[in-house]
Amino acid sequence: MLRAIPVTLVFGFLMEFLAAGAEVQTGRFLYGASVYPELQTREEWNRTLDQFQQAHFTVVRVSESSWGNLETAPGKYEFGWLRDFLDDAHRRGLKTILGTSSYIIPQWLYEQNPGILMRLEPGGEVHPHSRHAVCLNHPVYRTAVTRYVTALGRAFKDHPSVIGWQLDNEIEHKLNRVCSNAACQRAWRAWLVKTYGTADELNRRLLLTSWGMRITSLDKLLLPGPQVDGSLPALRLANLRFRRDTILGLFAEQSQALRAAGVRQWITTDWNTYFTALADDPQARMPLDVAGLNFYQPSADRPEFWETLAWHQDMHRSAHGLNQFITTETRVGVAGGTEQFDAFPTQAQFKMWMWQPAAFGSIGLMFWSGNRWRGGHWPHWGGVLDWTGEPEPDFGWVVDVGALFQKWGTRLLEQPVKASAVVLTDFDQRSALDIYKHTPSSAKIIPGTFDAFHRLGIGVDSMNLANALLPGQLERYQVAVLAAATALDNPQLPAVLQAYAARGGHVVVTPLTAYMSNDGVFRGDGFGGNLAELTGAVARTARRMGTSADAGREDQKAVWLGGVSPVGMDGYSEYLKVSPGAEIFGRFQSSEPVLHGQPAAVRRRTGLGSAIKLAFWPNDDSLARLFRTLVRNDNPLLAGPAPPGVQAVPRTDASMFLINTGAKGAPVRLARAATDRLSGRTVQGGIVLKGYEVLWLE
Repeated sequence: MLRAIPVTLVFGFLMEFLAAGAEVQTGRFLYGASVYPELQTREEWNRTLDQFQQAHFTVVRVSESSWGNLETAPGKYEFGWLRDFLDDAHRRGLKTILGTSSYIIPQWLYEQNPGILMRLEPGGEVHPHSRHAVCLNHPVYRTAVTRYVTALGRAFKDHPSVIGWQLDNEIEHKLNRVCSNAACQRAWRAWLVKTYGTADELNRRLLLTSWGMRITSLDKLLLPGPQVDGSLPALRLANLRFRRDTILGLFAEQSQALRAAGVRQWITTDWNTYFTALADDPQARMPLDVAGLNFYQPSADRPEFWETLAWHQDMHRSAHGLNQFITTETRVGVAGGTEQFDAFPTQAQFKMWMWQPAAFGSIGLMFWSGNRWRGGHWPHWGGVLDWTGEPEPDFGWVVDVGALFQKWGTRLLEQPVKASAVVLTDFDQRSALDIYKHTPSSAKIIPGTFDAFHRLGIGVDSMNLANALLPGQLERYQVAVLAAATALDNPQLPAVLQAYAARGGHVVVTPLTAYMSNDGVFRGDGFGGNLAELTGAVARTARRMGTSADAGREDQKAVWLGGVSPVGMDGYSEYLKVSPGAEIFGRFQSSEPVLHGQPAAVRRRTGLGSAIKLAFWPNDDSLARLFRTLVRNDNPLLAGPAPPGVQAVPRTDASMFLINTGAKGAPVRLARAATDRLSGRTVQGGIVLKGYEVLWLE
């Protein structure tokens, strides 16, 4: 486990590995699409490339699903068509990102090795024509993919059009599946030995004396699956982390194969917006040089989508310490499979979709897809071109956006997001919260924390806890938030946070923080007991008190910050034991005597800074108001929090993006006059952002 490794070793290993990677240099904003030339003649793909040039494309992503078309039999490589395509792209000045396409195996590999597929219980093996059908731990697969990736790397490592490589494709889908293939069973037991060593150690760390569940041998511990009465949560948590290690181990092998083949370009993958995202895990930084992110915007107004997407963009932008990420797939045209299931966007909506990731630090934006995918799983999914090979009716929109990126791309690259706050979260914390949800809506704390900063126009980074332990990492920020860090048990972190606060930083600790060990055993000294010296408070217990949505109940409230706030997250409330010297600056207001008057917010001042412990999650703008008092801003652009659905992102050149993600007008009050770079008009005072409007103010 990483927490058992000395920090100096972690730091040294990271620096050594990162030094061996490739610097992410793009030169231009990467605007383009995925393309599948194996579906076309050379004449057709050259016509496609000409049309891409008209749209101001600078990059295409290719060979993302092409393993079976490039290795047509064991060790028999048909690289000619790909080389021709890369040559034709290079002649037009188009850069390319090559995919290893390891997620979809050639059918000959299955036919020769039928036992290579994932086995799901119940239901048996998946179909070989499914995406992600292969068992990632099967030795035949691992040998075959390493051989193929090595050959691909050797063939194209020096091609002048290639600027980057993409491992696999949307591999985080595998996190949601427990594979019971015999190869996974063996790998699971090997992982148990590596992680716990002995059965006695696993019994101790998972507290298997509960319910008399002690095991006598790690070899006998089955994979968790759909059981009659459910699997043990701590065991499901362990297996989720096993799947994480399997995925990142596969990535390490592919990355090493590419580097050994002579590849020197940067390497990425296309992550997804899963709650248990892997991009910020310390192991993900080793095989990858930059984070890529896939997302598909809904045409209906869904505020929770944009709130969730924004924190993922912050997290992926921060994952490698680069302050940038790549949008590896996003939507163009219709959304659909064998049917179209989402309405076509308006032009204003589409333009907002393109500017929003750029505002959050994306240095590239690629559509899925370019030429139409006429067969397979999604023949009805949109493309830049139609089924005749001609531009779609909305091609002009694509061209217009390309012209804007051509005009502003250098500024976007040179003046990235400016962050004054950081949220401490990582896969270990989110995986524990995913297994032990505490309340139905507890997952809202993380995106809600990021959203509070976005509505203030305060830039916010994400940081995993391993990085937070490294010297100087927190000093760049005025505020550090522990947002539902439920498995926070690293013994070194409290002292690091204490020192950060003493030097003038402010730590905010939300509910659901430090509830359990990393293995899923609840604390016996109170929730947040390890942070008591920092916060001056311990949560003795917690209750879901309910809301007006529960029969016979009413909304719980908290009196703080000069007002009354409704208690969100299903009325979830912690009961705090407060130490002498800590200030209670908020109390619960409730018709329930057992809660009324209990501390709701506690502050302990430490040196030049402070630590604040919240016993509830506010269901109004009060969290944003708290953050605003903690972040110094000598020249604020916003006079107060923007309304829900509006995102404000500051850049290092003192400019700021204002984005209305909804269809309705949104009132925003500015603290000073500013000029919109995109339109040239001056705005001041109270303004109304039109539906889907984007302003870039300076």
